Amino acid sequence: MFLKIFSLFFFFISYFNANAKGIVEIIRENPNLSSFYSYINNTELEATLQQKFPWNWTIFVPNNKAFDALPKKVYDQILSDTSLRKMLILDHILIGQKSSSDLTSKITEEITVTNKSIQLFKRESLYVKDMVVVNENTSADNGVIHEINCVMFVQPSQEDERLTKLQKDKFPITSCCMQTDNEIDSWLKSVNSRF
Repeated sequence: MFLKIFSLFFFFISYFNANAKGIVEIIRENPNLSSFYSYINNTELEATLQQKFPWNWTIFVPNNKAFDALPKKVYDQILSDTSLRKMLILDHILIGQKSSSDLTSKITEEITVTNKSIQLFKRESLYVKDMVVVNENTSADNGVIHEINCVMFVQPSQEDERLTKLQKDKFPITSCCMQTDNEIDSWLKSVNSRF
């Protein structure tokens, strides 16, 4: 009897592990996220996100509409450059799993893989500062995916030339959708200052 129970238990564990999908597989299979997948495909990011680590990932994945809305300058100066493209994608990834059930209306700060702080909170929807997550909590065996409608622009407010001194002192992080030439230039300047 014990052997039958053990065999059944082992079968279920094997079955569920074989059918568990990682974050890369879920992104690859979602037609709304094909642009994001095309930018991680055939890079070390894809391989890294498929490895087993002692932690899970949280990824804020811009959907195809988000990539379609990007200014041409982003394609010409960021997405066409492998190093800059990786930095931009890593701005959307957290180490550790954060689902909307982990959050409240109180703003919490999390750190991206690129060591940038982002603010998360949950009201009716999950928010990354002012950006609404349009599809929350897609679970994978190694993390969670939140679909967003824009490509995030994250930088320390002190580096954001659009803000006044008072705004820079009051809000330590600028995060919004990358839409203007000024935002693109600020992001590039911020990244280049790190190298």
